[in-house]
Amino acid sequence: MWMTNFLSTLVTIATLRSIHAEYYVGLPDIITPAPEFFPSPYNVTFRTGELATLSCSINNLGTKTVVWRRMGNSFPLTSGTLTVVADKRLQVAHVDFKPKWDLLIKDVKTKDAGDYECQIASKDRTVRRRITLNVVDPMVEMPEIRITEPQYVERGEQVILQCNATGEYYAPEEMDWFRNGQKLVSHSRKGIKITKQFSIPQRRFASVLEIERVSMEDDGTYVCRSSNTQITSTKVIVLNAETSHMKRGTELDNSASLQSDPNSSANPARLSALCVLVIHILAEFCVGIR
Repeated sequence: MWMTNFLSTLVTIATLRSIHAEYYVGLPDIITPAPEFFPSPYNVTFRTGELATLSCSINNLGTKTVVWRRMGNSFPLTSGTLTVVADKRLQVAHVDFKPKWDLLIKDVKTKDAGDYECQIASKDRTVRRRITLNVVDPMVEMPEIRITEPQYVERGEQVILQCNATGEYYAPEEMDWFRNGQKLVSHSRKGIKITKQFSIPQRRFASVLEIERVSMEDDGTYVCRSSNTQITSTKVIVLNAETSHMKRGTELDNSASLQSDPNSSANPARLSALCVLVIHILAEFCVGIR
């Protein structure tokens, strides 16, 4: 009897397993999204002694581990949040369940300059991002771009805008001007002139935009952009004061002409004389009646 029950149980299990297998035939496999990097700078510059931050943020990391390496060295710098090398200046900035895995280098030195790699530990070694770290002396000027402050000019006056851009290792190769999104060039219309000059020792490119006689169409936002993607802007506000000046001038001129024209019937001196004469005549008339 027990043998019969045992065989029946085996048949039932085999049947259930067969049904289970048939149920999953044809169903798609569950695919885990592949990790991907969020946009971040590929090239960063810091001064000696500063805290250098190499950004790396990853989406869909799952249970995988983030490893930081310095290019040219096979041994990793960090694994997860653990610093592997004997350098207390290195640290990974990460918060649980957040995508950020930034590499921090305290008191950065010129010897730290070079290429670094944020890599996801997996068989697919293409899941990585390279970042170049530049370290400059504190006395070296950082790349920057400056432009003239906003200008307020009256229609018909001259306006001059100046833009200076400094490169990291060398001067920018070119500089462009835009007004309200439209590119400007010398003599694009009468009265517009753009001059450019650069200094190799100072790594500086300078450009001057001159508008000889501004019109109301010249009002707007002016953008200066260098060839190494530095960009800044300023505003030019054109004031149309001619109409109000003309009105004020007409009123003043009329008032002055009334006071200065001796033949005008509205001249105050002449009116006073007429009043005195009228009073005198009325006085004599009253005396005659008495």
